[in-house]
Amino acid sequence: MTSEEVTLIQNQIYTQILLDEFRQQRKAGAKEPADFLIDKYEIDKLTAEKLKKILAESK
Repeated sequence: MTSEEVTLIQNQIYTQILLDEFRQQRKAGAKEPADFLIDKYEIDKLTAEKLKKILAESK
C-alpha cells in the first residue's frame, strides 16, 4: 500500500468520525455553530486506532 493510499484511508476515517460526532451532537440538541464542540485529540486518537486496525487487516 502506498503512502497516498494510507493518507486517503486516514482522511476518510477522520471525515467519517467527524460526521458521526456532528450527527450525535445535532441529535443532542446542538443547533448553532457555537453549540458544536470537537475534541481534536480524541478524534485524532480514534482515527489512529481505526487506521492501525485497517492496516493490520490488509496485511
